This record gives sequence, C-alpha cells and structure tokens, in this order.
Amino acid sequence: MNTESAWNMFVFRDGRSTVPGATLARDLADAISVLPSHAGTVPHNDLINALLRAGELECALADAASPSVTEAAQITDALAHTLISEEPAHLDLHYLLQLIPAHPPAELKVSPPEGFAYYALHPLDYSDMVASATLRSDVAGVIGVRSIGVTLSALVAARLRLRGIRVVRMTVRPEGHPYNRNTQLSPEQKITVNSLAMSGAEFLIADEGPGMSGSSFLSAGDALIESGVPRASITFLCSRMLDPDTLRACNGPERWRTFRALFARKNSRLPQDALLYIGGGEWRSLLLPGGSEWPASWTQMERLKFLSPDHSTLFKFEGFGRFGKAVHERANAVASAGFGPAALDFAQGFSVYPVIPGHSMTEARATERELSAPLLRRMAAYCAFRAHEFRCPRGQDWAQMESMVRFNMAEEFGYDLPLAPGALATKSPVIVDGRMMPHEWIISPDGNFLKVDNASHGDDHFFPGPTDIAWDIAGAIVEWRMDSAATHYFIAEYVRFSGDDVRQRLPEFMMAYTVFRFGYCKMAAAALRGSAEEHRLTAAYERYRASASERLADSFEPLAA
Repeated sequence: MNTESAWNMFVFRDGRSTVPGATLARDLADAISVLPSHAGTVPHNDLINALLRAGELECALADAASPSVTEAAQITDALAHTLISEEPAHLDLHYLLQLIPAHPPAELKVSPPEGFAYYALHPLDYSDMVASATLRSDVAGVIGVRSIGVTLSALVAARLRLRGIRVVRMTVRPEGHPYNRNTQLSPEQKITVNSLAMSGAEFLIADEGPGMSGSSFLSAGDALIESGVPRASITFLCSRMLDPDTLRACNGPERWRTFRALFARKNSRLPQDALLYIGGGEWRSLLLPGGSEWPASWTQMERLKFLSPDHSTLFKFEGFGRFGKAVHERANAVASAGFGPAALDFAQGFSVYPVIPGHSMTEARATERELSAPLLRRMAAYCAFRAHEFRCPRGQDWAQMESMVRFNMAEEFGYDLPLAPGALATKSPVIVDGRMMPHEWIISPDGNFLKVDNASHGDDHFFPGPTDIAWDIAGAIVEWRMDSAATHYFIAEYVRFSGDDVRQRLPEFMMAYTVFRFGYCKMAAAALRGSAEEHRLTAAYERYRASASERLADSFEPLAA
C-alpha cells in the first residue's frame, strides 16, 4: 500500500450547506427564548444549545462580511459569559433577542462544529484551559478560527475577562488546500492586531485540532506575525496533544515547534456512571469474541464511549445541542419501530443505552448462518423503514460525492471513472445508517435481530451524508459479502417492503460505497501506522479495493497513456 497516496484520499465530506439567513436568526431566537432569565436555573443543555446557535450565526455572518456580525458577536459573548459564570447572573433575554438581526442576508453558509457535533469537545474545555494559564500581559487578542473557533474564542475571552484581562476578540477564516491553508486578516483586523502588539498583548488562537496538517493554526499564526506580532506572544489553544512530526502542512513540524501550544484536558465532564472507557476500539474486547474476528477501526475517529461499572449501560457521545438531540431522536425512532435499543437518557452530549444481551453477528457467525432468509428480510425491512422515516429536506451534494469517487479512483487506479452526471443524485435523500456491517447487528436470546449504532454515522464528518437509501443497500451487500442469490432476495424484499425499485440506481452506489471504504481504510491505516490496528485496516482496504477493482474491470475503461 502506498502510504503517501493514503493522505490524498477524499473521505471527509464538506458539511457546509446554504440556509436562509432568516432561518438561522429564528433558530437562535427560539433557543434563547426557552432560557430562564436567572442563570442559576439555566439547564446546561439549553444554554449550550443557545451558545452553539449564536456561534453558528456569528460565523455565518462573518463569512458573509455582514455588518450584523457585531451584534451577533455580542450575543455569543453574553451566552459564553453566562455559561462559565461561577455566580448566578441575570440574563437579559429581551436585550439578546433585540440583537438578533431582523434582516439577515437572504442566504448564509454554515458548517457543523465538528468537535461539538462528533468528537466530544466540551465547550467549557477551552475556558478551563486558560483559567490558570500563565500570561505575560494583562491585554489579550483572542483569535477564533472559523467555524468552531468562533464559539471557542468567546469562551476563552469570557474566562480571561473574569481574570481581569482586557480582551479583544476576532475571528478568521483560513482558505485553500487543507494541507496548505492561508489566512488573510482584513485591513481593520490588521490595524487592531498591530495596535494590540504594540501594547504588548498576548495572542491566543482557538481552534479544534490540529488536524492532520496543522495548517489552519499555522496560517493564523503566520498572519499575526505578518501584522507585527512577536512569535513568542502567540499561543495555540488545541483540543488534542500531538506529535509535531506527523503534521502534513508544508514544513509543519518545524513551524509548529516555533509556537507555544496549550491543550484541553480530555473527558473532564462526563455523565454519572460513565466510568469504564471503551472508545478507541476498546469496546471490541468486551462486546465481541476473540481478536482475530475484530472489525478494523480508525480508533482516533471513533465516537467517545463508556460503560457503567456493572456493564449494564452504554454511554455514547452523540453531540451537544441540536446535533445530539437529532441523533437521540433518530435512535428512539429506530427503537420505537422495533429495530434497535431505545436511549434511556441524554446528558452532556451522551445518549445512554442499555447493553443488549445477545451476540454480535460477526462475519464468522453470518457465514455459519448462511445469511438466512429471516436475517435478509429483517435488514430489508430496516432499510425500507429508514427510507420512509428519515427523509431529509437537504441531500448530500451529489457532485461532491461524485468528485470523491472520481478522485479516489484516479488516485488509486489511474482511471477516469465515467459516471453519468447525476448518477449519485437522489430525489429522496435520507439519513442512512452508514454502518451495515455484521458486527453492528445483534441477535437477541429470543432470536430477534437488532441494529445497534444506528443513529449517528449517516450524518457525520465522513461520506455519505444525507443520500439515497441505495447507499445502505449497497453497504449491506458488500459488508455481508452476499452471493447473487442472497443479493437478489435481499433487494426483492426491500422492494416489497418499500415499493422502491432500487435496482437501477444500485450499481453506481455499489461503486461509490466500495471506493469510499477503501479510501477511508487506506487513510486510517496510514494514520495508525505501526499499531496493531494498521494490519486490520490494511486487510480491510485490500478487500474493498479488490471489490472496486472487480466492478471497474466490468464497466470502465482506463485513462489513455
């Protein structure tokens, strides 16, 4: 496997979407309106939801260069201050509602704050980080890297102000290739930064990560230096520890070591009884049989998970604010239909599930059962249920998915894949399951087949996003290695349950699924190089690659030499 080409695989989708500005403003107003005016009685879930909504609107207005961003930033700052306040404070809800722009831009672009939505980054982690950090000045410039850095910067600024430090907060948007971002300060920002630098201010750059490249942090740091800030006065505020030698940005390791960096403390706020860590693939040792049958996992990208001490309860991070609420509601809809376990509670971004007695349908067990008709029928009914119940008004940008397939195939095989324009489009996008693997199905003691981990993967950081249910049909066929007879029966049962003849759409989605999976496993294996997990991921990559190659040989021509 070519490790260098692994880093070029296209597996992370661009979650940006265009929404009416009035919708963002109304959603923020609704989130603020449910808050009580006395901060001591504000439920954290509601306050965090309002804060995330405020940060989202501020970020979108900043990207649109809207003059309304000033008022939006005041709302974010006020909610951040309320969240970290140690003493109960009065919330002037009427004043906050008046700050929401009455006539925002007709359309705004938004991106999910990945740390809050997927990776269990608690909003208060950054406030904690700077609560006792050593600063050499009583003046600070706090720079938030959009998108998530907007909210993080507000929390950092609020904590510093409580320490008596004078703070100026601003946000920036790095642009360009993910491994080579470039940050440009506006003329007004350059003047402000230069003035702060002349007063001896410290500068703190707040963002999630760093990611695989570190280029967002580095480009923001470079922009400050170009505006007169001494390198020694710049500190990166990060969500994870890292080995600088792994950074993919141009001269990333050398550049990173010239800056000061602080790191958030992980898992500092968890639900009660979430005591036994089973994230990062550790769940397999408890919930699956011997290691030889373990499915491969990109352990760094797994959702955070814990068990209760008696192993009866699973805590899985599903997202703060509206992100977690949406996942929680999907999980309970699946449970109400009888296809999965019901969530018992939702607290601090975690859904709380009962641990279901029974056995996981690993590939070995699936082979032994020879994919029985009841199992195939059950999976078909589940897909039909999702196709009907989880329709989504916004679909994944099919052109982006098509680009993923074309790019990964060209990178891996040197083939220009002749997909017909719109072959991956859909008139009825749904939140698919996205994880139709055998180990994600449990057979209960009474012989019932249940789908676990059913609510979050269809709309996370990776492909596919909201798309055609054909993605799950293809995923089940590939993951269960169905032969022609099983495939025919499975599809026929899906058509019978749903009335949706998926057969004409399926070949393109079979290709898209395998191409995504080999790209995902290839990049994951490179990220986990030298670990035991690398071998599992490499084996999975080779299997998906072989499947894509077979389909390619049947249908497509190579590029001309």
